[in-house]
Amino acid sequence: MTQTMTKTRKRLAAGAVTVVAVAAIAVAGTFTVRSYRATGDTSNDASVVAFQPDANSAQYGTDATISKLQQKIEKNDQDFASMLGLANAYLQKVRETGDPALYAKAEAILDRAAKVDAESPDLFAGQAYLALARHDFTGALELGQKAVAVAPDVARYHGIVGDALIELGQYPEAINSLQRMAIIRPDFAAYSRAAYARELYGDTEGAIEAWQGALEAGAPFPENVAWANVQLGNLQITFNHLDDASRSYSAALERVTDYPPALAGQARIATINGDYDEAKRLYAMAFERMPLAEYAVALGDIATRQGDTKEADRQYGLVRAIDTLQSQNGVNLDLEVALFMADRGTDPAGAIERARQAWTNRPNIHSADALAWALYQDGQYEEAQQYATEALKLGTRDSLKEFHAAMIAKALGQTEDARDHLNEAL
Repeated sequence: MTQTMTKTRKRLAAGAVTVVAVAAIAVAGTFTVRSYRATGDTSNDASVVAFQPDANSAQYGTDATISKLQQKIEKNDQDFASMLGLANAYLQKVRETGDPALYAKAEAILDRAAKVDAESPDLFAGQAYLALARHDFTGALELGQKAVAVAPDVARYHGIVGDALIELGQYPEAINSLQRMAIIRPDFAAYSRAAYARELYGDTEGAIEAWQGALEAGAPFPENVAWANVQLGNLQITFNHLDDASRSYSAALERVTDYPPALAGQARIATINGDYDEAKRLYAMAFERMPLAEYAVALGDIATRQGDTKEADRQYGLVRAIDTLQSQNGVNLDLEVALFMADRGTDPAGAIERARQAWTNRPNIHSADALAWALYQDGQYEEAQQYATEALKLGTRDSLKEFHAAMIAKALGQTEDARDHLNEAL
C-alpha cells in the first residue's frame, strides 16, 4: 500500500486534482493555492508582484465600460446606477487581471453610492459582491439577506445569499437559496451555481451538464464564458478525460486570447502527461498575465521536480508576497494559505493557526480539509481525522481530500479505511 500511496501523491502533485475553488461566487477572490514551502531570503514585499492592469483589455471590453461609467458620473455626481455599474466593473476587472488594488476603488465608489441611496437593495448587493470577493462571507450574507428582504423576487440577491451560505458551510440553506434563484431566473449565474452545488454533493456528471447549460445561456462578459469553459475543463480532468478538457480550455482561449486560467488548465494537462517544459512555459505565460499564487506554486513544483531548488524557492517565495498584497487589500486568505502551508509541512504550528482561523470564519468542507491536513502534519492524527470526516461529509468527489483522509487513516493504523480512501482518490 505504501507504493500506491507514493504513486497517488505523485499523481496529485502533478496536478491531476486541485483544491475546489470558490467557483460559485460571481465575483471570486483571486488566490487559490494547494501547497506551501517556507523560504529563506526571498522578499516578502508585495511590490515584487507586478500586475498587468491592461492585459487583454480590448477583448474583455471592461476598460471601455469603466471609462464610459466614469464619464457619466463626472457629468452627474448623483448617478446611482452608474456608480453601482462602475463598482461591478472594477470587480470584473479583478477577475481579469488579478489586481486586488481594484477592491479599494470598488469600495470607494460604493461609499459614494451609499450617500445617494443608502437603503437600495442594489447597493446592498454591490457591497455583498465586494465582501464575497474579499472572503468576508459573514458580511456578504448579512448584506445579501438585506437585499432579499427588500426585493425577494430578484434572482441575483438569492445567489449572493447562496454563495455566502456555501462558504459558511450551511449547505442545505444554500441549496434553498440557489433553487429560488434558478426558479426566478435560470440564466448563466444560476447554472454556474448549480454546477458548483452539484460538484459539492458528488454529482460530477450533473455539474458538467450544468456548466454546459451555463455556456448555452451565455454571459455578459467574454471572460465569464471563458471562465465557465475552464471550470468545465477542470471537471473533465477529474474523470481523466484529458482530450475533452483540452477542448474546453481551447474554447476558453478562443473566447479570450491568452486567458490565464485556460493556460493554466493546459499546463495541468502537460504536467499530468509529464511534459514539464511545456507546463512550465504555459504556467509562466499565465503568471505573466495574472500573477496568482497558484501559478507560482505550480512553477515551483516543476522546478523542484527538475532539481532547480533556487528557482523553486523563488517561486514559492512569491506566494508570501501575494498573500501580503491580498491582505493589504482586505482579502482574507486564511483557508488558502493554511492548506498551502500544511501541504509543505515546514511550519505545522503556523499552518494549524491559520487553519483554525479559517474554520472559525468559514466552517466549510474546505476549511475542514485544511485543518485536518495541518493537524496531520503536526502528528495530531485523531483530531485530524475528525476534520477529515467533516471534509468528506457531502460526498464530494475530491481526490485531494480523499488522499488526506487516507494518509490520516494510515497514520492511525486503519489500513482498510486508508485503502478505501485511496481507492476513491485514484
